Amino acid sequence: MNKKKYRRKKQAREQAEFFLMSLPATVWYILFCYLPLFGIVFAFKKFTPVPGDGLFENLFVNSKWVGLDNFSFLTISSEMSGIIFNTLFYNIVLLIAGIVIPVFFAILLTEVRNKAFTGFVQMVLILPYYLSWVVVGYCLYGFLATDEGQFNRVLTLFGQEAIKWYQEPEYWRLILILIGIWKSLGYSMVIYLCAITSIDRTLYESAAIDGAGFFERVFYITLPQLRTTIALIFIMQIGSIMNSDFGLFYQVPMDSDAIQGVTQTLDVYVYKALMTQANFGFSAASSFLQSTVGLVLLLITNTVINKIDPESSLI
Repeated sequence: MNKKKYRRKKQAREQAEFFLMSLPATVWYILFCYLPLFGIVFAFKKFTPVPGDGLFENLFVNSKWVGLDNFSFLTISSEMSGIIFNTLFYNIVLLIAGIVIPVFFAILLTEVRNKAFTGFVQMVLILPYYLSWVVVGYCLYGFLATDEGQFNRVLTLFGQEAIKWYQEPEYWRLILILIGIWKSLGYSMVIYLCAITSIDRTLYESAAIDGAGFFERVFYITLPQLRTTIALIFIMQIGSIMNSDFGLFYQVPMDSDAIQGVTQTLDVYVYKALMTQANFGFSAASSFLQSTVGLVLLLITNTVINKIDPESSLI
């Protein structure tokens, strides 16, 4: 009996330690993810604040229900089809490239035996992740500016005409994709590096004894062992397929109207509408729609992966 009590107390202490470790993250999610859920009501109301009344009174008493009227932005704007296409196009390309390229670099780095060189490469690749999009946008502007940009100086040096980068939309799909990959490459690569280093090294030693080369080891050991990590990241990214990195698509193109046909995503469109019209219902409706579509796609993707490989799914 005493042993059982001791065992229970020990388990309680261990669970208390884990609870305390998870407490900051739990509080953060409650404050910033669950409490703001009441804002969904904005999506179905015409918010008309009355001076002197509080937020809850203005939202639940002074504002009338309008049903799905706030979702009319999907049909009102003639640009909406292009905006949704941009959102999906960039997210799909960045999703695929954001898995393939970091995995490629992670595998290459594991083959490098020079620790100092490996650490230097990791530092160089992960540094852009910690730069704000404002800094990245102005650095890029320093290269692409029409008169003083470094690229145009090189072009004129070789007798070519300067390119008005911020007025020529045909270049920006590639620019945004490259910048997005460049900024997230290091962070994603570290995740896959951690997964690769956890693979049992005896598998590689046995394969080398059997005469397996680099590509055989990658295709028959590394990639199969990475499938769970890749699948989980893929599932989570699918859940945000309708959302876009606001800084990438707003700060980097410097909000240029001439190229917004290829740079404007749904998040940027909603932000501009909110700033110019102060339509909170419109913004809430867009966010609610994005989250709903993302949740449905996440569940579908997880179900499909669960049927193919149960070990790689979320549940």
